[in-house]
This record gives sequence, C-alpha cells and structure tokens, in this order.
Amino acid sequence: MGVLELGVILAACWCVGAMVGLHFKAKSFGTRTLFSKPAGEAMAGVRYAFTKGMAPQAKESVRMNPLSYLAGMLYHTGIFAGFALLVAQIVGLPTFKSLGIVAMFGALGGVALLIKRLAKAHLRGISCPDDFVSNTLATVFPLLAGAACFVPSLTTIWLIETMVLLIYAPLGKIRHCLFFFSTRYFFGAFFGRRGVFPPAVKP
Repeated sequence: MGVLELGVILAACWCVGAMVGLHFKAKSFGTRTLFSKPAGEAMAGVRYAFTKGMAPQAKESVRMNPLSYLAGMLYHTGIFAGFALLVAQIVGLPTFKSLGIVAMFGALGGVALLIKRLAKAHLRGISCPDDFVSNTLATVFPLLAGAACFVPSLTTIWLIETMVLLIYAPLGKIRHCLFFFSTRYFFGAFFGRRGVFPPAVKP
C-alpha cells in the first residue's frame, strides 16, 4: 500500500466519522410526538418508501423529468463503480476495465445534470456554489476512476481527487448519501401511520 492509498483511507475515516457525527446531531433534535390515532402501520409505510415507492411510476418528479431520472441513475451507478475500483486499488486486486467503462459512462450522467443546472434559469436561481463543487467532485471521481483503468498514470491524480471528495463530502450536499436514508425512513413512517402508504391503488 502506497502513501496515496493510505491518504485515501485516512480521508475515508474522516468522512465516516463526520457522517456519524452529523447523524447524531440530527437525532439530538428529538422526535415529534404524534397525538392523532394511527390510521395505518408506520413500518408498512417505511417498507413501501424503500421499495415500490422508489419506482419511477410512483414518483411525480420522475414522471415529469424522465431524462434527468435516467441521468441520475447512470450517475450513481458510475459512482458505485468508481468506489468498487477504489477498493480494488487499495487492497491490491486487479481492476476490471468493464467497471472502468461503467464509471466513465456514469460521469457522463453527472456532466448532463451539471449542464442542466447551468442551462435552466430556475435551477441556476436556486443553486449555490456547493451545488457546483459537489457535482464536479462527484463527477470527476468516476471519470478518473474509469480512465485510470486504461491509463495507469492517472491513478495518482485520481487518488488525490478521491481524498478531496471524501474530505468535502460531509461538509456539502454530498452528505445526502447519509440523510437520504433517514429522511426516507421518517417520510415512510409518517405517511404509513397516516394510512397513506402503501397507497390503496398501488402505482
């Protein structure tokens, strides 16, 4: 294991530790007490929220923006592929060029979403510098991960960029990778208790 790989591990430790801190900070606000009589089961709503509630036909935002949904799916798949390549790099396993191709295609999804944010006036209006920094870091990561499979000399810059990404992740909007799960859970639990989830007519 080289110095850069060790740096990535240390950056990952910071990232995980900071995310855990954010999780407990959010929990410190407490839970709202609900006094109304339950009309359904909270856990049934949670199960729906993490399964069928994630399907494209169940989400209005997806039905209205199918291309953005596909770009987002491609983007996240590329990021996951990039992290698989990162683990292989750190533990000394051979890297698969097929994963590198998936990672680079995923980066295209990130580029498409960044261009959309820049091109649409209403998206520019609600954007802040963090939106662009987070998107750029998360897009360059799978791009370099995939490129390094074909051009090994890019490994150094890829690992440096990875350290920057991991250090920045808890500080910006990338931390949604943590809060997605907690917000989705409480979203499902609330509407499950209200009897709204699962819907009577399943999409």
